[in-house]
Amino acid sequence: MSSATLGLRLGTPITATALPLFASYFSLLSYRVVALRVASDTFVGDRTKEGKSSQENPEKLTIAVRAHGNFAEYVPLAITATALAELNGADPKILIGALGALFALRVGHVELGVRGQAALGPGRIIGFLGTVGYLIGMSGYVAWLNRGYWGF
Repeated sequence: MSSATLGLRLGTPITATALPLFASYFSLLSYRVVALRVASDTFVGDRTKEGKSSQENPEKLTIAVRAHGNFAEYVPLAITATALAELNGADPKILIGALGALFALRVGHVELGVRGQAALGPGRIIGFLGTVGYLIGMSGYVAWLNRGYWGF
């Protein structure tokens, strides 16, 4: 039964609509870690039993674990900030564009960055800086939407 049927308004339809996209990509990152763990018979840690990893040639498992972990570290706060903006009357067009950009940044960070040569593809720095910019920008936007509360 949907919330509309109960007479309740879903407060964050834009964020809620984007969430399956982020969850699907997170699931892909999770799958990559599990597949590499099973293939290498390594169920704890981020290095295989051979443990041959270097800055120039990082292990695939190490890369997969970090890509997954990095997504898990940044995306929940970004989604929370977006939901708070939406709950506080943010412009829907801004939120749609921002969420699209965030998704592109996170995918680019992994696919064009962390999984690149020596885990240093150009998407890594662009994805990182873009995500940090998103967090600062969206949290600032939430504060601006609530400026009346502070008497401004």
